[in-house]
Amino acid sequence: MVSAVSDTLSVQQRRQAQAAPAGAVAHSAEGKSTSKAGVSVPQWRMESYRRWAAVGQGQHQVAAAQTGAQVLRQAKTQLSLLQRQVDQAIRQGDGNGQAMAQQRDRLLMLKAEYRGKPLLDHQLNLVRGQQGPAPRQYAIKGADLSAVKPRDERIAVQLGDQRSEFVLPGEGNSDRVMAALKDGLSGLGIQVKRGQDGRPVLLLDAKQQTQLEGGLWMAGQGQRLPAGDGVVVKTQEVYPWADPREWRFDGQEQLKQAQAKIRKTLNKVDTQLSELDNLQATVSARLDKIRRFTGTGDVDSVLAELNRDLARSPFASQVGALLAQANLSRSQVTDLLRT
Repeated sequence: MVSAVSDTLSVQQRRQAQAAPAGAVAHSAEGKSTSKAGVSVPQWRMESYRRWAAVGQGQHQVAAAQTGAQVLRQAKTQLSLLQRQVDQAIRQGDGNGQAMAQQRDRLLMLKAEYRGKPLLDHQLNLVRGQQGPAPRQYAIKGADLSAVKPRDERIAVQLGDQRSEFVLPGEGNSDRVMAALKDGLSGLGIQVKRGQDGRPVLLLDAKQQTQLEGGLWMAGQGQRLPAGDGVVVKTQEVYPWADPREWRFDGQEQLKQAQAKIRKTLNKVDTQLSELDNLQATVSARLDKIRRFTGTGDVDSVLAELNRDLARSPFASQVGALLAQANLSRSQVTDLLRT
């Protein structure tokens, strides 16, 4: 659908170039100077621009939803296969852990993108608006920054070209130290949560993950970190249950845990599939109405409904930027809508 718009524009542009009269250039220059003099754009042309923008964004939303739904259906198929393997292994009291791990890895290979923008993250969540993919989680190795110590300690942390200095309190409790750590690392845009072992876990976005390669530079005063010029502290990625990389299949206990995690993930995928299917159906119906209606009042009401539907879409902010990337002139848009 989106490619059809681009093809039509290309054909229209070629026709204009071939059929342009000899005085077209002079007329165009005159038109530009008149426009600069302050002549307003005709109402019918402004209506065309507004209508084109809404229809174009709607078409992109449908195409993105179709792409995301296709990959989610593939994920559902892979999850269902893995669920059957795990169920059988639990019933039989034994199973091929390697075969189940390979099936899980096939699930991890699924990717969903639309024009270079991710639609699903590594936890099979829809990437919604400005929120972005779910962050990756990293534990700090060799140092427990949330440990209670007898004295205050000034900490310096550097990630990429950003640096933050803060004080971790002494003679308090672990919660107080953790609160100070969260506040201090927020200056680097790093979120912190407490891991299963009680130690802090860093939540990083894609850019921060790249900067983290090799470790995190830190300096302390001998309480939790060595005193001196600072050291590069190693980190290790940890996986929440929603990340399939965390699922294990060795022994009955791990199989039962994996069974529950797969079931939850299947329910999440089904919910998201329903959301995308409803989005496609609703937006497509609105676009059909806009194409059929010619009266301004009818179009206005349907455009208002379409804009509300697009605002609720999980891909709203991602797809909105694609219209600006089209690099189309106003005359091209107007001529397309008039044909």
